[in-house]
Amino acid sequence: MSGLCGRHGCNAPVTAIFRFDGRAQTVWLDDPDQDRLGWGGRLCTRHADRLTPPRGWHLLDRRTVKALPADSDIDLAPQEEDTPLLARAFRGARAS
Repeated sequence: MSGLCGRHGCNAPVTAIFRFDGRAQTVWLDDPDQDRLGWGGRLCTRHADRLTPPRGWHLLDRRTVKALPADSDIDLAPQEEDTPLLARAFRGARAS
């Protein structure tokens, strides 16, 4: 899969896809080549590494290239204004 990150204003190449299941309260991160159905959200490495699911949900990172190590000195803590894509995606799930 080629293309650009789905985050507004990001011009980085796609390196991950995300999918979610509201009933299972689970978000999956996969390699782009795993999007056989073509309905996964597209993210660059930076945004995939910062992905934070809603409280109470589980994140399964199944990418072959993982996020930065925990001892990295780079602050990757997501900020509220950095998550509009997921906010829209999970708006209905939070209401239930």
